[in-house]
Amino acid sequence: MNLLRSKLKQIEKLAKDALFTLQYVGESKVLQRRSLPGAATFSKDIWKLKIGPQLAIAFNARTRGDQCALIFGDKSWTYKELDQEINQLSRALASMGVSGKDAVGIMLPNCSEHLIAQETMPRIGVVAAQIGYRLKSDEIAHILDNADPQILIYHYFYEAEVRGANAGDTFLEPSQIMVVGAPEGVETYGFRYEEIVGSQQREMPILRDAGSGGVIVYTSGTTGKPKGASRSWKDTGLVSVTDLMAKTRIRSDDVHLVVCPLYHSAALAFTKMILGLGATVVLADHFDAEDVLRHIESEKITCAFFVPTMLIRLNALDPEIRQKYDTSSLRWVMSGAAPLATATANEFQENFGQILHNFYGSTETGVVSHAGPDDHQRHPGSVGRPLRGNQLRIIDELGEEVRPGEVGELYVNNAMLIDGYHKNMEATLDSQLDGYFSVGDLASIDSQGYLFLASRKHDMVISGGVNIYPREIENVLHQHPAVLEAAVTGIPDPEWGECVGAFVVLRKDVTLSEIELQRHCKEHLASYKQPRHVVFVNSLPRNETGKVLKHKLHLL
Repeated sequence: MNLLRSKLKQIEKLAKDALFTLQYVGESKVLQRRSLPGAATFSKDIWKLKIGPQLAIAFNARTRGDQCALIFGDKSWTYKELDQEINQLSRALASMGVSGKDAVGIMLPNCSEHLIAQETMPRIGVVAAQIGYRLKSDEIAHILDNADPQILIYHYFYEAEVRGANAGDTFLEPSQIMVVGAPEGVETYGFRYEEIVGSQQREMPILRDAGSGGVIVYTSGTTGKPKGASRSWKDTGLVSVTDLMAKTRIRSDDVHLVVCPLYHSAALAFTKMILGLGATVVLADHFDAEDVLRHIESEKITCAFFVPTMLIRLNALDPEIRQKYDTSSLRWVMSGAAPLATATANEFQENFGQILHNFYGSTETGVVSHAGPDDHQRHPGSVGRPLRGNQLRIIDELGEEVRPGEVGELYVNNAMLIDGYHKNMEATLDSQLDGYFSVGDLASIDSQGYLFLASRKHDMVISGGVNIYPREIENVLHQHPAVLEAAVTGIPDPEWGECVGAFVVLRKDVTLSEIELQRHCKEHLASYKQPRHVVFVNSLPRNETGKVLKHKLHLL
């Protein structure tokens, strides 16, 4: 009888999820303006292919081929043109000996070739090994050694670093390398991407490994060498992703601005959502606050994903500069990848309207929770409620679940969890608990089900045996009108072991003393949480995804 009840509950859940997905499909307008003959032709052809998300662009190319898919610089691509270039890269990699579940390294800035490469890998069933373009030779060598790619695609900008990485232990021969963007007449360290890809046929190849393989995303490495988070292409977490898309109201007529690096999990995830619906991506090769406003006005941008640092920079623009540009086309902006201070969220919405969403997730867990525009004031500091398909556990140091409102280590279970850390079983096992996964975040859940992050486990300050969570203090510091950015860490103390240290960036043309800021903290925090030391700095050390490198704060 218990087994029957369990099966019935599973069937009921599947039915509810299916109904929810169908409702969102209608709201997203994804089926509007589609070519029925194109859909019929696609339906006849797919029997040769493995069905999966890797066919989304191919479907859009058949059913709305003239719709603009991508804008980069002064060039644009329709879905038909984008699909053809993906087919060409697919054939080029096959001609170089790449087959199912081989790894292909990608070290590219934001450019059309990067987006095409990211969409090609699941189509041919290989593993995409992401390599951050800011990395140096030793760091690149670590990833090449760990991922063992069959092919490397890199931009000529990074020629010296790639040569340096490959100089000691030769990971790759020149015949295994594609170079993007090399000037004419310059000898390249491998094949020219444009030549080998441009010579291929544009029809989709029939590939038996389509949809297999996966992606290895190397974690930020804030506490040591980056670990390769390995995920199968199959682990899409459709229900959780659809829930996030529905809450954000992502639609097929959106025009989405991408300024975060495409090797960043969240930037790539939102790009794939947009392209899956048949909407338009506007790709920028770097972030500049005023350039963002220009893009919004000129391209009629409706949505974007920004890390909190970018929101801070947009808020810091002179009001006269903001008022020069029409940003009324914006429907939603998503923040994530690093903690978002409530003060930053509220200021952004004062400047740009009630359009700011926030989500919690990680490379390892995918999307976990969502906070809407109203939650910044109704539930300040929260990263929202769990999305469909997510189960959360908050565990204390004894391995027991904590009560509502109490802080513990956050463990997540969903359909998006990584398979593990590539070639690192010890780190994988250390992060798992009964099928749940932790990235070391400390959090609490209140009685209404809202999730609050306290800090990272390794960032926690322990003063006199008492746990102090930096996020709470950082939120108070951000409330001061003179503070642009702040980060809190532990400072060695002979009496207490550690005490609280605050590193603060002030707004332009503003002065503030250490005593004044400590007085502000005294009004809002218990004495043991108040910063004993305040250091004013010009900027905070961050990695490429906006996370503060707190281990470097001690060196300032």
